[in-house]
Amino acid sequence: MHTTAISDEPRKGLKERRPLLVAPKGSWPWAVAFLLSLSAVGLQFYPAVAVILFILVNRFRNDRYQFFIQLSILLGGYAILKPTVTGYNTAYLAFFLGVICMLLLRKKGILRKACIAWVACSGVFFVLALLSEEPILKQYGSLICYCTFIYFTVPVAIYAGKEFDYDRFVKTLLPYALILCVFYILDAFVLSGWVLIPNSYIWDNGTSTFYDLAWQPLSGAVIRKYPPGLYILTLLLYPLARKYRLAWWQWGIVLLAMMSTQTFTFISGLLLVYILLQASWKRIFFYIVAGSLGSVALYYIDGSMAYSNDELREESPLRIYTSVNQIFDLTEAVDDEDIAEFGSGRIGQAIPKLELLYNLGYQWKGLGFLSENTDNPKFIVENEYYLDKTEAIEVATGIEITALQALITIGYIGLAAHILFFAYLVWLVMKCRYRGYFISVICAFLWFGLGGFEGLIFPMGLELAAIAFAVVLLSNKTKPSAIADAGK
Repeated sequence: MHTTAISDEPRKGLKERRPLLVAPKGSWPWAVAFLLSLSAVGLQFYPAVAVILFILVNRFRNDRYQFFIQLSILLGGYAILKPTVTGYNTAYLAFFLGVICMLLLRKKGILRKACIAWVACSGVFFVLALLSEEPILKQYGSLICYCTFIYFTVPVAIYAGKEFDYDRFVKTLLPYALILCVFYILDAFVLSGWVLIPNSYIWDNGTSTFYDLAWQPLSGAVIRKYPPGLYILTLLLYPLARKYRLAWWQWGIVLLAMMSTQTFTFISGLLLVYILLQASWKRIFFYIVAGSLGSVALYYIDGSMAYSNDELREESPLRIYTSVNQIFDLTEAVDDEDIAEFGSGRIGQAIPKLELLYNLGYQWKGLGFLSENTDNPKFIVENEYYLDKTEAIEVATGIEITALQALITIGYIGLAAHILFFAYLVWLVMKCRYRGYFISVICAFLWFGLGGFEGLIFPMGLELAAIAFAVVLLSNKTKPSAIADAGK
């Protein structure tokens, strides 16, 4: 049987039934209580903080797997929390916890090499920040966010001196992923608002609070829920493609939650990575054919439904029809304005900022870790490609294509360091079991980054990639020969 490039364990054939992925006994109530409490805090109902702290302490003492997952969701925010709710960016806490754990842990083998590589890459970023004309004190927030991959040392510290079971981790993750999917479905289709996932993006920078909910319950209105709260699904792609299966109704929940995001890049990224992870070329071919037929059907169904309109553009309900048509329209582009419209206007975001980068001759070092509060006139551009002219004057940052965003921030030098860092990490784990777990999460976020969703330069994407890397390390720590030989 032919296997894919990242195969690292025996595979089952197309007709063989894999075991159902079942959560550990007693884990569902804790998951429900924690996520509901987190939603309450996201709605600025702060007494729920006491419940969260109680659950975290209890789970740390009795179930490290749940504690690890809960802590990661808390620090990532994932559209449930955001800085305006907590008073600070929880990604900073993830960064500092990671640095502290790195300093305290006994480092050897892959862990030691990974820490050295992170220090080197972060050092390059810091030097580039110093070379920017933007004051370093205005850059530190974005700089920290670029460096949050160090979070991988936190789970290693949590399991210091303890055994780690990959299968137990995956099973414990299941209820959190499914509950978040249910939250998305309820918010998008039933509550029509921002209640259970209160801090996914709201147009006009609106907010939803416990005493002033932004919702239209049972109105029939379908609300687009942006996908950060479902990023956790990336941690299940590999085990579901290789070892476990879900019941049909569980797949239904996952697919409906994905559709509630109305985000083509996110949906296609999950499906593409899941397909490429399959056990054999025969299975991959089967899913490609089935997926292609389903995609064509959805394309025409989406195109036949009533469009949503605003002052700037119109979109098909699932945004599949209009997203695909943008690619076709690009082949007929005749000028910069036509090209600028590609990617829902994302190319238009990028053009004047890239022009500034090259006009200043900063393509090697980047403009620096600029924030929206930058007041240096050198870094202010007028974007003629925006349909909304009130937003034409802006800071030369905020491109919703993460590769281009990284380029204007850290230039060729920083981008090379960033790419080499992740390539080196992949090389380090190539002799480890479950190496495909880490690779699959990286690939998913690289794809998401095409639509500006995290990529590997923002905290939520970096944190989940760090978790996947830590899972590989922890799953192999009882096999010292595999870790010792890696990277030689």
